[in-house]
Amino acid sequence: MKKIKCTIIQDVLPLYIDEVVSQDTKEMVDEHLQTCDKCQKEYESMKRDLYIPVENKDSLFNNISKKWRKKKVIVSLISILVTAIILLGVFLYVFYYETVIPYSEDLIKIERQNDNQLVAHYFGESFAGFNGTHPIPLVIDGEKKNVSFIFYTQTVIDSPSRNIRNFIITEKNLNEQEYIFGLPESREIDMVYYVDYDVEKIVDGKDSWNSILKRAELIWEK
Repeated sequence: MKKIKCTIIQDVLPLYIDEVVSQDTKEMVDEHLQTCDKCQKEYESMKRDLYIPVENKDSLFNNISKKWRKKKVIVSLISILVTAIILLGVFLYVFYYETVIPYSEDLIKIERQNDNQLVAHYFGESFAGFNGTHPIPLVIDGEKKNVSFIFYTQTVIDSPSRNIRNFIITEKNLNEQEYIFGLPESREIDMVYYVDYDVEKIVDGKDSWNSILKRAELIWEK
């Protein structure tokens, strides 16, 4: 009988170990392993690599299952966190991100009352905030004037007035959407300009009242 090559035996060893070969092949491998030390060592080595005890299999699958569940939990938590951040961002943008309302004669009016106090009237549906300054002495056309700068802001969704800076407001004024300039400063105001300004930039030296005056629109003058 012709001797079978070791390479052929080694090729079928995985199937032989898993016991999925025919009876004839099994007998052939058995006979070869009895006379070939090289294939016998290969068989022992391969058997150790392929064989996994039942309890180890269960442990392996349990570990894989636990890792997969943990990964799913982490992904779910990250998804919830990202969704919450997006919703919070949208909420803050819609209700709290303010933009300047463009000036219009039909929308904003300044007048002086009988007691010589200035009042700002807003005729729109609503606004988010009102910003104004105390009288600021500036030289205009060679004359020193006490100037006040104001502007109204709005959010994406209309909201009632909720921001008062250096001004006095009453419940009646709120319903009528009026702001009364604080006393006694309002009696000293010569001119009122409408313009967007940032006090922090002025404090940091990145802007100035004279620069703001150049882009401001005069809406009232004594």
